[in-house]
Amino acid sequence: RGAGDDGKGTRMGPRSAHAPLAMAPRGYWKRVFADFREAAARMGLPRGSTERRSWSECAKLTACVVLGTYAALTALGTVGENTMTDATRLLNTMNAKMAWDAAAVRSRLTPLPALDGVDGDERDEYGHLTLAAQCSALETGGRDPGWPLRDPHDDADGGAGLGFESAEALCDAMRRLPNELRVYAFPLSAAEQRRYALAELAPTFNRGYDVEGHIVHFMGEPPFFTADPNEATAFLVPARPYLERVAAYPESGRDAMTKNVKAMVDRLAAEEAATWRLSGSREKGGGCARVMVSAHDTGTFAANDTDKEVRDKAVFIASNADSTTQREADALKEKTDGEAWRSAQARFVMSKDVSAVCSLSFHIPKDAVTQRAMVPMSVGDVGDELSASTPSRAEDRREVTLSFRGNNRGSFREKIFKHFRSLNRADWDLESDGQVTPSEYEQLLGNSKFCLHVRGTRVQSPRLIEVMVFGCVPVIIADGYELPLAWLLDWSKFSILVKEDEYERLPELLDEANWLEMHDNLRRVVGFFVYHRVPVFGDAFYTTMLGVWRQIKRGRACGLGPPKGGEKGITGVTHAVRS
Repeated sequence: RGAGDDGKGTRMGPRSAHAPLAMAPRGYWKRVFADFREAAARMGLPRGSTERRSWSECAKLTACVVLGTYAALTALGTVGENTMTDATRLLNTMNAKMAWDAAAVRSRLTPLPALDGVDGDERDEYGHLTLAAQCSALETGGRDPGWPLRDPHDDADGGAGLGFESAEALCDAMRRLPNELRVYAFPLSAAEQRRYALAELAPTFNRGYDVEGHIVHFMGEPPFFTADPNEATAFLVPARPYLERVAAYPESGRDAMTKNVKAMVDRLAAEEAATWRLSGSREKGGGCARVMVSAHDTGTFAANDTDKEVRDKAVFIASNADSTTQREADALKEKTDGEAWRSAQARFVMSKDVSAVCSLSFHIPKDAVTQRAMVPMSVGDVGDELSASTPSRAEDRREVTLSFRGNNRGSFREKIFKHFRSLNRADWDLESDGQVTPSEYEQLLGNSKFCLHVRGTRVQSPRLIEVMVFGCVPVIIADGYELPLAWLLDWSKFSILVKEDEYERLPELLDEANWLEMHDNLRRVVGFFVYHRVPVFGDAFYTTMLGVWRQIKRGRACGLGPPKGGEKGITGVTHAVRS
């Protein structure tokens, strides 16, 4: 344990290397192994059997690898503080991956509970009513699903023309989408394939960053993929910014990311010259039909070194959907005497980009249904007022009014958590030590009415989607965040949006909020926010593709402009909060 101090109360030196173990709460590893044992039991492996012992040995071996790597990296602590920071990050990642892998196995082996009143309904793998079933109920029985669609008349944030006037129009557009959005995926080079394949073997873990691979992969698969560039209405540049960063470890991942994304674009322009020219031709939208995906914190900055045509016109599906301008960032810095927690570096442009649904988990949505924290809609609910009759978890069964689990990164988080804790609210549960087991995390979400989503070093976090699938109404404090699917849905109907400079008003905003009404609206929209192992009609992947197609069609970045008078387009406030 080193004794250094940087003058700000921060411990320096070898002590920081012990964070992965020191940060783990008492009993953490015991609970992780309990998850493995429970998974083995659900696989039907009897105690003492060879299979049961093999499963146990697998868990123990994984722990040995984690702790052995930890010991080795700790021994290398003399090479400097940066090495130990990287070691801590790597070990925390391996730690989390092991715990969540066990939770995923346990979830997969747990059957969905019997759901009253839903016999015969078309459901997905999580138990949720599919969009196809809701559209069918609308078309054959006139039962409006009650989706809180955006107001179709305001273009204040550049969103006019993206959404829909009615549920009928949305159902029709989703049904026509595979015939209209035809994606040609530019090929990876042999070197790029090798680099990405090796990077995918690294012991990384992030439910937010994994979105990138899911979207890129399925854009190159039916029903949207086409091998004929002449038939294509969209052209995918298959760069993987997150894998570029992983592949560059321990060098600067950000530099490697921008360098290699530029190299890919330059290569495609040279080696696939005819198709590249076609993708930027007037016939194909003048460059607005090119698509890139960036789920990493760098957002659109990943393409910062590419040519202007790509930077300014391509549709970016970005998780870090931060629309902060340089002027706004500078104004904040001046207002706060030099503190700058907002940046314009990864600028998201609502007039051309699409905010990604930023959590990829194939078990958290199911766990929420299994634990009855989220009771799925049924066809019988569609068109009805839910609050009076639904069997969903009532507010008096959620004992925690406001909760948060995550880290304390970023000066803004430090500032507001210090204030919130000073209020000494017994019904609030706010922890930011960055370490919690999957079961504890899910139990908290299922027992909370409201869950904080606060800007950290970036605006996005997979927790935003995860609290929603557990029926916890998100409280969003992140100026400039262009929320996922906000071009389609009115977030004010199922979340509380708070300006960063008004965070002290949070207690009164919670007192005024109708939690049950917002919770019921979450039930209506949750299907739009979940991915599946293979995309399902109307899920997060399909709806993201619909957003991409709407941006390509209106082509505002290529000078097509807003809708003319008399044309209908969805608009409204997409910002979490407008500064």
